[in-house]
Amino acid sequence: MTAYESAIQERRLSGNGSNDSSKGLGEPLGQRTNAIRWLQKKVMQKAGELPTDFHSRTEWEAYRDRIRTELPVTIGIPELPPLRDSLVRAQIQVGSETVCERVDVYVDDDYAIPAFVFLPSSPPSTKMPGLVWNPGWPEDKWKPAYQAFAVRMAEQGFVVLILDHAPFGETSPMKDKADMGMSLLMGMGEVMGVSQLGLRAAETMRAGEYLRARSDVDGDRVAISGLCQGGMDTWLVAALDERFCAAAPLCAATTFEIHMVEMASYFANADPSPFPFGILNVCDIQHLHAAIAPRPLLVRANLGDQWWPVSGFDEVERLSRQVYRLYEAEDRVDFRAEVHEHNLTGPFADALEAFLVQYV
Repeated sequence: MTAYESAIQERRLSGNGSNDSSKGLGEPLGQRTNAIRWLQKKVMQKAGELPTDFHSRTEWEAYRDRIRTELPVTIGIPELPPLRDSLVRAQIQVGSETVCERVDVYVDDDYAIPAFVFLPSSPPSTKMPGLVWNPGWPEDKWKPAYQAFAVRMAEQGFVVLILDHAPFGETSPMKDKADMGMSLLMGMGEVMGVSQLGLRAAETMRAGEYLRARSDVDGDRVAISGLCQGGMDTWLVAALDERFCAAAPLCAATTFEIHMVEMASYFANADPSPFPFGILNVCDIQHLHAAIAPRPLLVRANLGDQWWPVSGFDEVERLSRQVYRLYEAEDRVDFRAEVHEHNLTGPFADALEAFLVQYV
């Protein structure tokens, strides 16, 4: 019997090709040549092996410490040399009450992170709280809404740093940064074991180090926030780096499992940069939100963002609240979805401002 005849016979035995797993198929025959579906099932299996509940702080902290030890190696977060002096290229007055500094945040002798730092033009006599703001994909420090929010917080006595993440903004010379720049960045990083999200994490951590090293910033009061892929920077870095006193990831709450299993059926991201290699061998997104406990956590989702499937939002909230309860700190958690534009405006800006004023 030929392979074709065998397939036809198998379909007949299963009831004219119906998807009847009790007869051994488990999937329609057409899915047996679908590599995406095959990988989806592998993702489901891998995600299903991760822990879903923790009944004591001891149990949770053992897993959290494993995340902090294994994840930087797994996803390729590069180790940077010690921070040195950073170059301030310019300082300009913005409006009547704010100053903007153009800063090259030191990484090493061959690279510095381009950033804008907004602060009051008449600083108080005491050290000020700080915020690291992470733009999303493919955004940079020139986005007006981000600058406007930084001015808004500077007027309340904050020092706000907005950085360019590679390959965006001033970090690469390509006009087409989201395509050619990203391909070059990810290609060169991956042959060395550095994921794009891992590099962004290292850049974010360095931005936090820079703010804490400033003489006008209170190093114990530096928070972190960002939108979309900048929200990913926020929950990843805050989970790994306890020096950030509070975290507010915006428009970045679902699980990698739902990303791959549900979203892939209707939408595919423009590039694979949000998906660092091997992360499901250690944890999923909900575990990283939980690892921020017991520090204050603000999470906002945007219902219109089809690239952050809402099906995973409730699991992120459920596990985060469970872990925060272990610390008797559930009152420091704020989860909500909005119907709004994908931007730091409206209810997102208002919620972030109130959160920072309350907790930082």
